[in-house]
Amino acid sequence: MDHVIDGPAGTGKTCLLRAIGRTAQREVEAAMGGRRQNTIPVVHITTPADPEPRVNWLWEIGSYLGLNPEPKSLVEVLEMRKHQDVTLPVNYVLETAQTRLLLIDDINRASPQHLANILPYFDYLRDKLGISLVFCGTGASHRLHQARILAGELTRVSEENRVRLEQAGRPAEPVSPSPTALLPVTWLHPLPLDTKDDETFRRVLASFEADLCLYQLEENALSKHAVTLHQRTGGYFKALTYVISTAAVLAIRSGSENITEKEIDAATAQLGP
Repeated sequence: MDHVIDGPAGTGKTCLLRAIGRTAQREVEAAMGGRRQNTIPVVHITTPADPEPRVNWLWEIGSYLGLNPEPKSLVEVLEMRKHQDVTLPVNYVLETAQTRLLLIDDINRASPQHLANILPYFDYLRDKLGISLVFCGTGASHRLHQARILAGELTRVSEENRVRLEQAGRPAEPVSPSPTALLPVTWLHPLPLDTKDDETFRRVLASFEADLCLYQLEENALSKHAVTLHQRTGGYFKALTYVISTAAVLAIRSGSENITEKEIDAATAQLGP
């Protein structure tokens, strides 16, 4: 079944999408007894810069699969234009490589009209090849919902709901289901740090501490500055990642190999307002 990751910009949607892909890859490889040659369980693409032509979506998938490497000269660009339709080779590789998951990031680049044109192909991947899709981007659930309306499929879904309600003895006028009724949606918000939730943000900081390779990093170096870091970043994952990584680089360059309030201040100053 398809899934959507939605939420404001900078809340870590792409990070979650990649984590899903890595987890799925490990699970598939574990079930197969290890990594096997010529298998590609997970494909990760971004929405093309020009999402209107369907072929551009196919080229994104084809590039990931290695079917059409990036051109190195104008001559190669002109040559590629002679063979635009890569649908058959893409479908063949996806099937033979036993792809099971397609991750599509930055779906906010595409309008509902663009998505309505490509959804039938995604439906083919799901229904015929057994590939699940995860769409990611700010406003992704609304865009996909509107795309289904444009594709004319909500009429069918609404009629099915009407029949189901009548059979249950609760007749009702058919209505278009909400985006969350059509697709499971994972909503991401800025990380909280308040009296209701005092642990989530600190757990995230602890995971950063476990990954930092600083020789003199003090215990709870980030956690002790949780309030400051939350005030500086607003709980937005992207800003938090930038501040911590920049502070770590400053600590390496200065030779302190530790993150203190001094490095946090300097990193925040680089982040800007």
